[in-house]
Amino acid sequence: MAVILGSKPPIPLTQVVIGDSKTFTAPITGRIKVIITGGGGQGAFLANKNATVESNVGDGTGGGGGGYSEKTFAVTAGETFTVTIGAGGTSAVAVNDVNSSRVGNAGGNTTFVTASAAVSVNMAANGGGAGQYSASTSSAVTTAGGTGGTASGGDFNFTGGAGGTITRVAGCPNNAAVTGGGSVSITGTAFTGGDVTMTSAVGSQDKIISTGGGGVGGDGGHVLGLTSSDAFAYVSTGGSAAREGNTSSAAITAGNFSVTETSGAPITDATISGLDAQGKTQSGNWYYGGFAFASDSFNGAGGSGSAMSNPSNITTWYGYAGSGGGFGGGGAVSLVSGTDTNTASAIRAGHGGTGGGGSGAFSGPFSTSTSATNRAWASGGNGVCIIMFV
Repeated sequence: MAVILGSKPPIPLTQVVIGDSKTFTAPITGRIKVIITGGGGQGAFLANKNATVESNVGDGTGGGGGGYSEKTFAVTAGETFTVTIGAGGTSAVAVNDVNSSRVGNAGGNTTFVTASAAVSVNMAANGGGAGQYSASTSSAVTTAGGTGGTASGGDFNFTGGAGGTITRVAGCPNNAAVTGGGSVSITGTAFTGGDVTMTSAVGSQDKIISTGGGGVGGDGGHVLGLTSSDAFAYVSTGGSAAREGNTSSAAITAGNFSVTETSGAPITDATISGLDAQGKTQSGNWYYGGFAFASDSFNGAGGSGSAMSNPSNITTWYGYAGSGGGFGGGGAVSLVSGTDTNTASAIRAGHGGTGGGGSGAFSGPFSTSTSATNRAWASGGNGVCIIMFV
């Protein structure tokens, strides 16, 4: 067998993905690109258990996406680095005790730091902020989404997208509104969960509002300019890897609708820093007198919002929003029912996508639905470390 003098052994792996805290040892001498993302923030929780839409009150916003840091540098075989992975924001409270409205929990910080190496590296991608909530009030109020996580120590440091923000003018005390989580900014532009704005006094008009999470290429669909004459349900999809999400609405008692999905990027190959985040969001859903559901989205896309009203107070309902794909924010869910469910189907907002997406906010019955084994106050996505041999 011929041997080429001076040749280097092949690189054993072109890319390493690390999802747990550990020590990384450089297997060869060469150059590496390190990408880290912080954990996504958790969306807020609104405790609502009322049969009528206007009696479900308060604002809950999605969690922020984790920060993003990227650095390229030379290493020598055998050098070591300490990797700490930030967890997505989550609650330590038992589900039966989540019986009052609460802010979410912030995501954890991810770091990549020199342990024993000639090069000094101190990268940090901080976790996304917690989603916030506001109680019912007739005064003007703005409830900000969880803030995007910041980053430092890299050649490129990007702040994550915020959860959707809710703004009410005076005279809007009723009707709950919830928003989706923010995405990780893998291209330098931060995209948010869908926002909600009410531009005139809504009073007691029936409204149900739930928005999608941010994708890496577009915000979740916004619900803007609501007025007192809008007695509708509003649901939006998440943003995709290329576009803002879509929003649909219909009279609450008119039946059901699905929000049209948003296409992903125009190509399917991975092109963004070697990350495969080219996906599309799935459709959102509104259901009157039945079930609320939205499918989880593809990599890079935010989860879609979902909502339902249970006017006949049946006990076999379930409802969940779509979880974000990799780096995408989760969708919000709004469940209107005066009766607990006794099904074992899922009751949750959308989880943040792996890699640090923020989760969506939740509104509806929860702690007393003791027969629902799949209840979850949805968590933000865990951070990640990606090492590429370049």
